[in-house]
Amino acid sequence: MNKIKCLILIFTILLIFNTTFALDYDVPKKPASVDIADIDLDGDLDIVLGHKVNWGYSNPSISILNNNNGCFVIIDTSIIYCGNQVDIKVQNLNYDTFPDIISLMLDFSSGIEDRYIRIIYNQNGIFSEFYDVSLNTEMVISGFDILCINNNFDISIISNEGWFMGILYNDGTGQFSSPEYYFLDYPPTDLAVGDLNGDDRDDILIVGGQKLDAWLNYETGLEYTNIIDSTYAHHAEISDIDNDGDNDIVATFWGMSGSPKKILTFSNDGFGNFTLSYNKWIDEAMANIFISDLNNDNYPDIIYNCSLHYPNSDYEIFHTYILFNNQDGTFQDPVNYYTGICSHKSHSADLDGNGWNDIITLNYDFYNPPPDTGTIHILFNDGTGNFVEDPQVGVEPQYQPISETTLSIYPNPFKINTMINFSIKEHGFVELKIYDIKGRLIKQIINQKIQECEHNVTWNGKDENNRCCGSGIYIMNLKLDGVSKKVEKVILLK
Repeated sequence: MNKIKCLILIFTILLIFNTTFALDYDVPKKPASVDIADIDLDGDLDIVLGHKVNWGYSNPSISILNNNNGCFVIIDTSIIYCGNQVDIKVQNLNYDTFPDIISLMLDFSSGIEDRYIRIIYNQNGIFSEFYDVSLNTEMVISGFDILCINNNFDISIISNEGWFMGILYNDGTGQFSSPEYYFLDYPPTDLAVGDLNGDDRDDILIVGGQKLDAWLNYETGLEYTNIIDSTYAHHAEISDIDNDGDNDIVATFWGMSGSPKKILTFSNDGFGNFTLSYNKWIDEAMANIFISDLNNDNYPDIIYNCSLHYPNSDYEIFHTYILFNNQDGTFQDPVNYYTGICSHKSHSADLDGNGWNDIITLNYDFYNPPPDTGTIHILFNDGTGNFVEDPQVGVEPQYQPISETTLSIYPNPFKINTMINFSIKEHGFVELKIYDIKGRLIKQIINQKIQECEHNVTWNGKDENNRCCGSGIYIMNLKLDGVSKKVEKVILLK
């Protein structure tokens, strides 16, 4: 027995000294979802967590962590109500500048499970008022997402238990209609939102059974179409994986519990027709994926975590994995980082303001849950696609010297997204803004200090309120320390 204890101790020490640790934060128990937004409009991205809360429990449903140069402080854990927060979203629903929180809520006080979408309004960074929209169902809601229909942010939901998809329409003021349901012949396991057919309108992708189905968003209304009819995908994301200007589909093949999984890429031909173009077996029991460009090469990479209930090894539940994009429709072998006990879901955003996306991972011990705690782990991008423990504010990535200030846009004209490439030859305060031809500010892309180097950002054709802009000519102005350096025209087509 002593020999066994000694071996366990040696293994633990070796694991510690051969592991890159993330920055660790204790949060209330059962963090189940995460979203990122500038909650207080101070110029940096804050973290909003959704927690799993059972009926009669008093642990927080939502935690808000304020960002200060890549370091976080919990500023609010006072929001408590029952809800399995498998998804949490932050979006400005009533166009009052501040982003609101959207979540799921359950009321069992009558003995019947009454389910709601709960919208918690942001009033200058304070969340004290909410608005509930009844879902008119007792069925468990297994996920939701935000989409833009007719220039308003609406809500799409799915129920694996009830075999349906639904839409709640925003009237433009943040008030929502009762759900309009579409019943399915299979239990949906996931949904994703994005432009699937190149018309610059958000469509809905539904995953379940052998199917990938879509509800395409036309001006005349939603129209059903079958995307793929021969796959057992469990989870999917919409992203321009091959960087050709149209969105593709990345899905995970679930298979048997406790078995290797498969990553699948369905390429878009530019007209909304999809074919399987790539598949790769993953040794781990891959469950959740997130798409993000981690090395600033304009090709999205894949972040994934593994099933905690049916892992293929104990090792994988302690780690978060990255599949880097080879820029040719294939992916490298996974790179992994230690992120703590039961790392079950990840998100990615630039938390320290150095222009590179970082990774946030949610953790709680499914097997031996502590009474009141969970954790999040943050891995900071060092400016090369490698991840370190400390925020990289003020850390200069290694670049070749820049000889001149440049600004270029491609594609131009564009319909969905356009990539803005610029370089500055000295460290300074950079403003990158988009105006209409009458000189009115449409979108502020960058407003911060930036290192001298080359940078890439994307404009999705939406304004400061995330509303779709109309077709026309727009002016892009790059300023350094208040002085205009480059001006370019960009054409948006609908």
